[in-house]
Amino acid sequence: MRVFGALKNKIATSMCQWKEFFAPKENAVFLVPLTDILLSDNIGRIVGPSTFTTRWGRWSCGVGKLLQADERIMTKRKAFTLIELLVVISIIALLMAILMPALQRAKKQARAAVCQSNVKQWGLIFRLYADDNEGKLPQSIGGGSLSAQEAYWIVATLPYYENKKIRTCPSTKVIRGPTNRSHGGVLAAWGPFDPGGTSDWWADFDTGSYGINEWASCPPPGAQNYWGFPTANAWRKIDTKGGNKIPLFLDCVYVDAYPLETDEPLAFEPPSPYEWQLGWGDWGSNAMRLFCIDRHNGAINGVFLDGSTHKIELKGLWKLKWHKNFDTNSPWTKRHSHWPQWMERYGDEF
Repeated sequence: MRVFGALKNKIATSMCQWKEFFAPKENAVFLVPLTDILLSDNIGRIVGPSTFTTRWGRWSCGVGKLLQADERIMTKRKAFTLIELLVVISIIALLMAILMPALQRAKKQARAAVCQSNVKQWGLIFRLYADDNEGKLPQSIGGGSLSAQEAYWIVATLPYYENKKIRTCPSTKVIRGPTNRSHGGVLAAWGPFDPGGTSDWWADFDTGSYGINEWASCPPPGAQNYWGFPTANAWRKIDTKGGNKIPLFLDCVYVDAYPLETDEPLAFEPPSPYEWQLGWGDWGSNAMRLFCIDRHNGAINGVFLDGSTHKIELKGLWKLKWHKNFDTNSPWTKRHSHWPQWMERYGDEF
């Protein structure tokens, strides 16, 4: 705001009096309480602090300032008040509270989509292996011309892919501690294994979070059992009738498992998603529990013998045809089954 002209005389008057001052160039009239003004002396210099209250706000000028026609001697500073800042912060906090859960859900959905892409690629890898081996699935155990390493799925499939990241679901983490670990967890990858020699089936194992259905194997001729289980139940070949219900490769706590219809779900949800105790289930004992993990919102991802990929809800695991004589009408497939509390809210679709 500008003040124009030289003010000649001091004015002293009652506190209730007001006077209008006209600023020609600004074309504005200021209504000012006279008791708040100490006007200038004869040469236009202010002789005392002066405060102007106008319709545009409250203005001040200091002692000794020479009044000139076009000089700006009063300014008004604009800034946020504390209340305004608090309102803005509150709005931002509210938006974050609304958006964060949605962002977390979007991230989980993205990871699940990548996981499905991974197992889809594994379906193609096993198809390529089968095409090069008369339609047979990996042998699983040593025999014939194959060593234990060459027969097992991890080494058997190595020629068919380069990026080992497809072994790992993006929802899981690799936990490296002072000692190596064979088993993973709901959100933990298995491995790395202890170093092995050329005769050890686990040699060259790094990490991963998927496992094979060991019933989807082709043991060597003459073998009556493999890893203690009957070879008569093995699927052997990738082109099998009903392959869309035969799981091949899935989210898993370990590298492999032999599920049975008599396996029961774990009575409780693991207290930590990054650990697994062998008493909870292992590849040959309550093996279904290695697949029955809440990795993708009450489900896991898997690829089937026919190459199809599905999101498998946990209760639906007992409806799949894991081996040739697997009973898909076991008590755990009934609607009245007494599921553990942590599984009650989950479905049975696949």
